[in-house]
Amino acid sequence: MKEFESYSQVYQSKFVAIITRGQKNNTYKFALARSILGYIGKNETIIQKNIENNKNTEIKYSIFADDFLRYYWYQYKFKIRQSHNVNDAPSIIQILEDEIFGKEYRPENFEKVSEKLKENARELALKKVFGKEKQKSSQVVPRFQTIPRESEKGKKIRFYENDEQNKRILLYPEAMKFLIKYRVLLDKFVVLEWAKFCDGIRPSPGTASKIEEPKFDRKSLKPNEKILREDFDTCFYCETELDEELKNAIHVDHFIPHSYIFNNEIWNLVLSCSQCNLNKSDSLAVDFKKALIERNNSQRFQIKGLDYSLTKLDNGLGWEKEMNRMYDDCYKYWGFTEITREEIKRRK
Repeated sequence: MKEFESYSQVYQSKFVAIITRGQKNNTYKFALARSILGYIGKNETIIQKNIENNKNTEIKYSIFADDFLRYYWYQYKFKIRQSHNVNDAPSIIQILEDEIFGKEYRPENFEKVSEKLKENARELALKKVFGKEKQKSSQVVPRFQTIPRESEKGKKIRFYENDEQNKRILLYPEAMKFLIKYRVLLDKFVVLEWAKFCDGIRPSPGTASKIEEPKFDRKSLKPNEKILREDFDTCFYCETELDEELKNAIHVDHFIPHSYIFNNEIWNLVLSCSQCNLNKSDSLAVDFKKALIERNNSQRFQIKGLDYSLTKLDNGLGWEKEMNRMYDDCYKYWGFTEITREEIKRRK
């Protein structure tokens, strides 16, 4: 038991050092750590048998490739930067952009991406991210365990052997004991550090939620619809009357897109007809920003929950300034587009 505790402390120090001190050019090391921890969570029974037999545990590069595509699919969707270099996106982002997001087929969830697109993207990820593309020395797998200024004295602690020829890693039994015992805590730690890294490049509301486990619960907007229906019966954008009998035609729209702001605060919600909402999509309705500010001011104490929502938004400088800052950041720094009144109201 004491021997394991000793190993545990050593591996803990090493893991923390890798995540906090290791290379910070992009987010690859966080993604690899999450992928390893995720694999352990799904295969703990098999891994325990390997530990009992003092046998290494194999994880193939293809597992990492699949996980990387899933992780970065959401972050690309939410326009979260992955590296400090604005002119040279990490290979995984280029693959997603060219192979999946460059297509007309744009499902909301990664699980709905066609298997053919996933297969093409996976092959490219194995070649460019986990292979020696153009003889680069920045492969993510061998570099994960490297720490700047690591002492050359004594035995270096390693979690796995990198078997590049067979496109796999072999995790050591003692390392696996540590990772199994502390997997849940380590996963939370990695997500936190990943979010901090991304916010250091460019802050974004709800970064941790977008990285950890994005959720898409459309039903959650129904209570907001009910609240807004008490005071409004026309579309915020085209002023067409909203018909209660056609509930599928009534949408609750996030004025600043949900994919950026990542919450359902009432100050940012308006009722919309289906056509205007579809036209606006993930854009910023530039001609209606003033109208939303006026609505929030004039009906602050009339719309249920609006006063509380604006109070939370106020950072001491006034909620209007904070809303304008979010809007400007969303447009200037995150690549969201503005859409005009005429474009929103356009009918096919």
